[in-house]
Amino acid sequence: MLAGIRETFGKVVVTGIIGLIAFVFIFYGVFSPKSTRGLHEGAVAGTVNGDAISIAEFNRELNRRMEFFKNMGGGKLTDDQLKSFRVREAVFQELVNRKLLVQEAHKEGILASDEEVKEKIQEIPAFLKEGKFDFVTYKKVLESNNYSTGGFEKMVRDDISLQQWDGYFKERVHVSEEELKREFAISHNQRNIKYVLLTPESAKSAVAVDPAEVKKLLADPAKVNIAKMKFERGKDTLYKGQKFEGVQESIARDILAGDKLDEIQKINDKRADQVMSQMTTDASSDKAINSQFSGQEIQVKTTGLVDMQKGYLPGIGDAREVLKDAFASKSPIDGKAGGKPKKYNLAGRVLVALVVDSKVPDFAQLGSERQMLVQQIMNRKTRSLYEAWMKTMSTEAKIEPNASVVSSGE
Repeated sequence: MLAGIRETFGKVVVTGIIGLIAFVFIFYGVFSPKSTRGLHEGAVAGTVNGDAISIAEFNRELNRRMEFFKNMGGGKLTDDQLKSFRVREAVFQELVNRKLLVQEAHKEGILASDEEVKEKIQEIPAFLKEGKFDFVTYKKVLESNNYSTGGFEKMVRDDISLQQWDGYFKERVHVSEEELKREFAISHNQRNIKYVLLTPESAKSAVAVDPAEVKKLLADPAKVNIAKMKFERGKDTLYKGQKFEGVQESIARDILAGDKLDEIQKINDKRADQVMSQMTTDASSDKAINSQFSGQEIQVKTTGLVDMQKGYLPGIGDAREVLKDAFASKSPIDGKAGGKPKKYNLAGRVLVALVVDSKVPDFAQLGSERQMLVQQIMNRKTRSLYEAWMKTMSTEAKIEPNASVVSSGE
């Protein structure tokens, strides 16, 4: 099977896709023994076709990834939140992919020379002293990160070997003139959609709630705790400057209203019908709708010109049915071609949409965008080939994770 893959895709995979270049984690103090879960450093995170992924290798990448997520969350992510990202499993899979690529590179004889390894190591800033490579600094940095010189140099050799796949793989990805024109046509066939989005939150104020229900909720300690959590989440915004005791009844009412999903749906369906009866391509209809629903977080908006490639709309999210109608040859919601506003149910929300403007491709502009579009198509086709290649490699490989290390737990 591997021979067939090589014949189809060649001897290459783009290293940039997997994002595992050794040099990114050459920093002091990256390694943390706490990540070993009590295992000795000779333990393994798993094996790939009999080749070990060491616990040290796994932890270096794990810690780097954890720091990334924590920084992304402003340092406020909890351990439980990090677990929900299943970082351990993702790190292990990336290391498996890397190992498979290295194994294939060795089979095909795509190996970096000693001179290439030496040159690459001497370029790494962490090993320089006064602008020049310093062997003493080199050894100290490796020791600080639990590397032996032999182990690190092997990793560098593997990285260089992997990078050599890049050029070969790109040579097997081509873009035809037909593909280029199709890409241009799709990206320049655009619609501006006017819409009103009706959410459960915006309907809560119209839901009837018996005061006795509010009183009953506030007599239940468990539900009071839920109300307090809601207050804590909004104390710097919605309830700023207020005390829980002063807003507990409105919070309790809001919680109870949110539980009445059928009533919320009916309210939003009725409001959507009202919007549809008024919405036109003319801006004057926007003012009428906004005035009718003033103070209810309901407002007419537009998406701006969008294409249908991504399947979602700004401010709305996944809206494939809307896009299908908007780009149909005889669009039922194109207001300038006799179309009318239409109501869509989107995961508990109700959307009213109307196309108010269209833009068609002008192929006279293709030349100025040719290079960008070619790269865009190349990147997409390269990823597709890589994923197919890696899927086959993984299916044939014997991959044995060490569950005590790799699993994020529940």
